[in-house]
Amino acid sequence: MSKRDSFEIRKKILYFVKENSLTFAQLERKVNTNSITIRKDCEELKYYKLVSIEKKKHPANGKMSYFVKITDRGREVIT
Repeated sequence: MSKRDSFEIRKKILYFVKENSLTFAQLERKVNTNSITIRKDCEELKYYKLVSIEKKKHPANGKMSYFVKITDRGREVIT
């Protein structure tokens, strides 16, 4: 199996957050990669203003979580 490049992973992140904001943990499972890669790639997407990252209480368990949400600029990029 070949290693996926960061570009492919970032495209998947944008695809998965285009409808709903997701936590880092949810993205790890959906993209099938580790937490370090998700955080690094989400931070890069945030730098380019394609996503926003917000720390807030998770509605299901009340713990603080990081939620990734697509921006209008991010929507333009994936369409």
